[in-house]
This record gives sequence, C-alpha cells and structure tokens, in this order.
Amino acid sequence: MRFVQLYNDSLREQSGLQAPSDLKACLVLGAKLRPDYTLTPILQLRVRLVSILARTYPDWLFYISGCRADTCVIYRTLVEQYHIPEERFVIDSCGYNTFRSIRNMKDYYGQKRFYVLTSSFHIVRALRVAGWLGLEAWGIDISAYEQVKTNHYYWRERLATVKSLLSVIIARMHIDYMARRLIPKGNEWYLRYKQNRAEARNGLLMQRMMANVDETVPLTEYFFVQMMAAGVRTGYTQTMGEERLLVMLDRVDCTTVMENALALALCYKNGHATLEHLKDYYRRMHYLDGIVAYATRNHYFTWIMQSAISEGFVERIGPAEPAFPFTGLVDMQPSYMTANRHLYQDFGLADDETFRVISQREQQGVRFTYVPRELLNMPQESELGVIRDGDVLAVVCHQHSWAHGLEIKHLLMAKWQQGRLFFYHVGAGEKGLSPVDAFTYMKDKFTMIGVAVYRLKYLKD
Repeated sequence: MRFVQLYNDSLREQSGLQAPSDLKACLVLGAKLRPDYTLTPILQLRVRLVSILARTYPDWLFYISGCRADTCVIYRTLVEQYHIPEERFVIDSCGYNTFRSIRNMKDYYGQKRFYVLTSSFHIVRALRVAGWLGLEAWGIDISAYEQVKTNHYYWRERLATVKSLLSVIIARMHIDYMARRLIPKGNEWYLRYKQNRAEARNGLLMQRMMANVDETVPLTEYFFVQMMAAGVRTGYTQTMGEERLLVMLDRVDCTTVMENALALALCYKNGHATLEHLKDYYRRMHYLDGIVAYATRNHYFTWIMQSAISEGFVERIGPAEPAFPFTGLVDMQPSYMTANRHLYQDFGLADDETFRVISQREQQGVRFTYVPRELLNMPQESELGVIRDGDVLAVVCHQHSWAHGLEIKHLLMAKWQQGRLFFYHVGAGEKGLSPVDAFTYMKDKFTMIGVAVYRLKYLKD
C-alpha cells in the first residue's frame, strides 16, 4: 500500500515510496458527530490536520465526505475557526460509508489519484477499497499526531475491516448495482400498500383535527399543533420508481409539515373537509400546474410558494425591493439539484430528459426580499411586528460552497411570546415550539442569514 507520513506539519516518504508531486486532491473521510452535533475527538483531529495540510499545501483541494450533518459541521469549522477559504473544499454529502465515499471520487468528481485522510486504524480498509476500484490512493499516516490508538474505535475497526473486505471483494459492487436498479421497482407494491395505509390514517387524523377547530389562533398554527399532538414522526419520502402524490399527515419533514398545515387550513376555511380536497390543495402547491411528475415537482421551497401564490393560497409578505425590515434581497438561480446530480441519481435525476427539464426551470431564477437575522432581535412592537403568528418563515441560505444554489435552509412558523419572535418547526431531533427565540436560534448558524415571510390567504377558491 502507498503511504506518506505527516510529520512536523509536512509530508515525508515512508517505506521507500514517494508520492507524485502532482497529487493535489485529498479525500477527508467523515465520522459520526456527538448527539449535540459537535465534533468528536476523532473528527477534531481530522479537522486540525486538514488545516495543517491546507496551510502547508495551498494548492490542494479537499473533498469532505460523509452524511450532510458531519460534512456541514466539518466544513463550517474549517471555514469559520481555521479561516480556510471555502473554495478549497468540495462537499460530498452522499458519502455515507467508506466504499461510497471512495467510489464517488471516481464516479462524480473524476478523481482517480488522491490522498486519503482518516484515522490510522481505518486507513488500511480505505486504501484497499480504493485499490479494488482501480484508483491510485495514497494514505496519510497521522500516527505522529494520534495520542490514543487502543480505544473502542480501534477494535471496532479491526472487526469491520474483515467484514468490509469480504463484502468488497465478493459482493459489494454487485449488491450496490442491484440495489440502485431493482429495489425501487421491488418496492412499488410496498409503496402502494403504504399509500393506502397513509390515506386511511390521513382520513382519521383529518376528521379528528377538523372536529373542534380553535379559531382564536391562526389556522396554520392550530393545524401544526394538532399534527404535533398526533405524534408525527420525522422523515423523508422514500425512493419511488414512478412519481405519485403521497400526502402523509403523520410523517413529515420541515417542508411537508408546512404544506400540510397550509392545505389543512385551506380545507377548513373553504369548507372542504374531505381527504380528496386536502390532496388537491397539496398537489397544486407541490407540483407545477398540478401535474404529478418528478420533472414538475416543486423541488425548491420558493417553487412551492410560487405555485401557492399563483393559486391564490398564500401571499409573500415584504416589498419587491429592499425596505426596512426586509432589507435583504435574494436574486439567484437555484441550482443545487443539478449541480449535485449524484445526490439525486436514485430519485429521478438519472434520466437525462428529467435533468434537462429541471435544469431549464432552474435557469428562470427567483427573487425576493427577506428580514436579516440581526433584525429578528427586535421586539414585537417594532417594525418586525409585521410578522404575525402562523406566518411561514423561510430561512434564507448563505451561498457558501456546500449550499451553493440552495435558496432556503429551513422552515419555521412564527409565534410571538412575550414580545419575542419564537417559532414552531420540525428539525433534526426537534419538533414543536422552540425553547429559544428565532434570533438566538439563528445567530450562530452561519448558513442561516434571515427569513422570507409567507402568509395564508383566506380566499374562497
């Protein structure tokens, strides 16, 4: 195996091997975060070593691989704490394990020769996977910087190496190949069954929520609280071989919970208390012109709102041009999906025509004003009071390299308490009313720079 050692903050030969001088790409493998989304000691070391390598080798490009949570925290730490320019990083949020991280370097980034930075007890497995895939990977020996080796990670990795090598050599590629192509088709019967069960639960939940509506609070707030009281679970829609409208009132993410609240409120206000009406409102928001297809799905939240505005369901609060407190302006072309096509290969973007249609729609761009996060600290009696309880707050995303082309980071629902702007939301491990106000929640999150505001319109349709 090919190794170089990191010693005294620079690389040196090891075992008589000298790395090529033109090797300027480095794959940094991620690992799990702590429950509070902070770096574990292992990740802290990797981040520090990346900062060392970045200073020593200013022409290197670093590929941060892992799930979205750990890649984002690693990236943020390197940019904010170590002040490394964000253009030095490429974020692979689809590198869920060693095999996929290394394969993505070849399939999606065109890198066949690169360094691998990971813990010493993990590097052997990573290099063997790379070798089996026909890649020229060089391991960086960081033993001079590691203080403890004989820990539970070390022994776990020894056992995992045996399992991983067997799976790579014998079956992993074939299993992965079949999974990408056959499992979505095999799941069609299950998805139909799941859809029928979801509709039965939706009907019961909708009937219960519509029974005694509290009109003293905004309808969107009421239905959000009712969904939380029903014990909703958080999660994302499964891969589907064929696009279908799937409304679930008891399994939501930060986007679908807002769509559900809006659709339920529209049903109640307009006297449409049936499941078919709920699905109709949802379809008209969730798809362009109400046409159910992956290519016409509103993949960005601003697209959802554009459809909802054109249908007369909601209105955007805030002027077309910056004016206090809507002093921020977004004028961009959302492009995250097509720029990160590999993340959506299993969901529909593998098809070239679908990719072309979505890419063409992205080029139309979006434009809206927003309230910068610094102004969310103002009291309710100030100009910020234009925001009302039950308004949907779309958290505007800072355009750093990981989120480039992604216009909205998260969704909140406004709730004033003691003159401070709080919010309901469904987030990572959280749901319901936040214990902190919006300003406190967002002030240390560099990806969140403000909120755009949308409000339900009570118009008969």
